[in-house]
Amino acid sequence: MKRGNTLALILVILAGSIFGKIIGGALSTYLPILNYGESIGFGPTLIDLNIISFTIGFNASITVAGIIGIIIAILVYRKIK
Repeated sequence: MKRGNTLALILVILAGSIFGKIIGGALSTYLPILNYGESIGFGPTLIDLNIISFTIGFNASITVAGIIGIIIAILVYRKIK
């Protein structure tokens, strides 16, 4: 797989995840199962090097709607490609 194709696939997966999360939030009153999911990551950590200090952290929320969005995005990507 070429680098351009890999970058395009990653962008499509991210877009599908965001789109799925938005649709899941909009339809959560009718289908509450769409917002079922887990959160993974680690909280903010301070790194102090005396000259410079910065804080890093990561958190990802994976829901059923997000997974459906990713699957649809991959199928559309394969169809277009």
